[in-house]
Amino acid sequence: MSGDDQRFRILLCIDGSEESHRGLRYAVRVGKGNDADITLLYVRRSDPTLSSGGMDLRIVRENVIDWGLDLPGAAALQDAHQQLIEMGFMNEHWKSKAVHKEAFGDPVGDNMQIYTSETGAQITLKNMVSPSVARGILDECELNEYELTIIAMADEETAGRQHINWDVTRTVVMNHTGTILVARGIEENHGHLICVTDDEKSIEAAARDAVMASRCECPVHLYSVAANEDGIEAAGDVIRQAREAIEAENVEIVDEAIEVGDPIERIIERGKNYSVIVMADSHVRGLRRFFEVSVAYRVLQHAHNSVMIIR
Repeated sequence: MSGDDQRFRILLCIDGSEESHRGLRYAVRVGKGNDADITLLYVRRSDPTLSSGGMDLRIVRENVIDWGLDLPGAAALQDAHQQLIEMGFMNEHWKSKAVHKEAFGDPVGDNMQIYTSETGAQITLKNMVSPSVARGILDECELNEYELTIIAMADEETAGRQHINWDVTRTVVMNHTGTILVARGIEENHGHLICVTDDEKSIEAAARDAVMASRCECPVHLYSVAANEDGIEAAGDVIRQAREAIEAENVEIVDEAIEVGDPIERIIERGKNYSVIVMADSHVRGLRRFFEVSVAYRVLQHAHNSVMIIR
């Protein structure tokens, strides 16, 4: 591949919450370098009665990021843009263009502000209209191929008041066919806990995440759970295969561990000490309904911190 095919594309779904800000900082770490493009997506529900506040709609569409904060998502995108500048990931000299698309009879429609650096890196701020938040996120994932989709989700105490909650997250995770990171209180520098099983996809996923972790200089830790003492030898063999696959990508492994017990309980408990718990979705693409009973889904549902599902 050449040209744009080599870009590392990250989609961050935001709602203006503190979790969104943490997710953005993590996206910047993963996306550092001239080969990364980041899209910041806010999905608002379609509203045919939406008022332009007396402004000409053409002007609104051309300045949707800067225009008055009454438009849902405008403030969240403005804050994210300013945060990127403060972090030094982009500056005010990047070229900018506005893109508008009619959608769902909404008077403002879909709007993007695309910023491009001299090296070709892109930051896209997208205010997208959709019948539902989950559908909008999934549509964006299908429209553009992203190496990583990040959903920043608030904890249970505040999730009900946030734009992106568990219901939205669950729908996206169940239907998305790519790699997704559900960010809960994500903290930097605590490393990736890569959980491996005797499934071939698990070994491939371990190598893929190790490369991703190396982009943000996140330490890599390997982990496997044996159901009983008889499974320790097999777990050790899985660890060995994953180590070989990761080392083939020239990524260093900090440590390895094997434990005996219930995989869901063990992974959730051990995962508390890491930035991200990483697991593979080994189910056949298109059979998403089976994912709901998998270990990966149960860990995602009950974990106290961030979980990445590699697909």
